[in-house]
Amino acid sequence: MSRWDAFDKIWAKGKQNKMVQRLMAKCVQRGLEPTEDNCRDYWMGYIRYYKDAHTGMEYHLNPRKNKSTMKMLKRNRHDNRIRKEGKKRPPHKVGRRNKQKKRPIQRR
Repeated sequence: MSRWDAFDKIWAKGKQNKMVQRLMAKCVQRGLEPTEDNCRDYWMGYIRYYKDAHTGMEYHLNPRKNKSTMKMLKRNRHDNRIRKEGKKRPPHKVGRRNKQKKRPIQRR
């Protein structure tokens, strides 16, 4: 039996079931509506935590279903940050020293 089938079996027992109540409470705790789809996403492990770097807002969502929020967070559905294409500055030189002038290793 797959996890998907196990969830269907749990959800079919009705809203008064203890496990269904627990799943709905977990969804509410994460700021989601306690619907069947959201509970199934939580049960399957699709709900992930994201934090907006600019505002500090915290989100719990399914990245494959909430594409507009993922664009706002500047991430794609594979949880990678979307990098802007364009010119990149070369890294700064550490210490501003000349690489040709190597100092001998001082041993004690």
